[in-house]
Amino acid sequence: MSFSLTEQLADWMVAHRAHGFDAEAIAIARDYVTDWLGSALAGYATEPGKMLLDYAATQPVGACHVIGCELCVSAETAALVNGGLSHIVEMDDLDRASVTHPGCVVIPAALAVAEQIGASGYDLLSAVIVGYELVCRIGAAVGSRHYYYFHNTATCGVFGAAAAAGWLLGLSAEQLVWALGNAGTMAAGLWQFNADGAMSKHLHAGRAAANGVLAATLAATGFTGAREILEGKRGFFAATAPDADPDVVCAGLGSDELRIANVSIKPHASCRHTHPAIDAALAMRGPIDVASVAAIHIETYQAALDLCDNPDPRTAYAAKFSLHYCVAAALVRGAVGLTAFSAETRFDPTIRALLPRITLVLDTAFDACYPLQWPSRIRVVNINGTEFEQTVHFPLGDPDNRLNSAELHAKFRQLATYGGSDSVLWLQWLDSLPTSPSVAGTIGR
Repeated sequence: MSFSLTEQLADWMVAHRAHGFDAEAIAIARDYVTDWLGSALAGYATEPGKMLLDYAATQPVGACHVIGCELCVSAETAALVNGGLSHIVEMDDLDRASVTHPGCVVIPAALAVAEQIGASGYDLLSAVIVGYELVCRIGAAVGSRHYYYFHNTATCGVFGAAAAAGWLLGLSAEQLVWALGNAGTMAAGLWQFNADGAMSKHLHAGRAAANGVLAATLAATGFTGAREILEGKRGFFAATAPDADPDVVCAGLGSDELRIANVSIKPHASCRHTHPAIDAALAMRGPIDVASVAAIHIETYQAALDLCDNPDPRTAYAAKFSLHYCVAAALVRGAVGLTAFSAETRFDPTIRALLPRITLVLDTAFDACYPLQWPSRIRVVNINGTEFEQTVHFPLGDPDNRLNSAELHAKFRQLATYGGSDSVLWLQWLDSLPTSPSVAGTIGR
């Protein structure tokens, strides 16, 4: 008898529930919760964040906090709002192989259910590990043609959210299969929002987190879901991923290193596809006089061109997805942080003057490396003919070029402060999380 992909994933989850995760894995999970929390708190300082908070205030009272405030709502609403908040400033984590942001979907779902049932910090972090595993595995299987139309964080993230929620709810293997089946039938998230610089991307994260909670909660009652939701004739891969490789989903399951250990953490407040070019620009900034720049040539891979070829971004979100703008800002300002996308900075005459001088080019060798590497090369030509060149294969924050603990905490403090939160109190909460007997009532600040 052959087992479906979701049955194999469910069996792995149940087996791990029996023996748990070691201290090293739990510590890694806490680092990703730290990174996620900073992004969520920073969302408070944004207009979309305020809209999400206003929405939450209209919802019925429940047992789960909106992160960083005393507002309590249902688990689904908490997952929706916390997921959306954490995906606004574009500084949440990124897995290269799956091209997903696992944290903004998995952690809100896990946190909401953990608070609802009074789970321990250890169980919360274990659920995060499980959720990341499924997001990254399914995302790595969907192929590049899926990513052209669909936002993997949303479409693949919902499986991780359901897995994390189901783990905490103690679902049986069969119930986990049902939860994943119903998560898959709710998988959605289209890239068309990028044409307008619209806010839908935040909704992608929140909705996927909330749908994962819903799928797991219903499964606990016996609500069934498709057993072959991934590989079935009318399943997720067949419908949305014409070049999917289903074998990737369970390859090395149980023997490979946990996927959470190799997720990248972002140092710049923009789409991760812009980061290699930003790092290259920052590395070559010293000898370059921007007033003397005649041309800038950026060579990169196709997915970066598909999403980030925007020579004239007018909104903050469009600028975050513009290679032209991010490289110009890096050269002019020396940083592409949270303040790089304010209206004042976006229309800085020095930055705007560089935009029409920037051209993007596909490098087929770089494209062949993607998604295991996200490389870019920048060549700057001055008006006197002098040229400068820099290539980056592993941008800062990749597993091959990690942020250290001090850098991670500095990033967290910057994000929390930006959102108006007390970073010291939150860092104390994070430090105690692995041994906390219950997370219920601990996330309202």
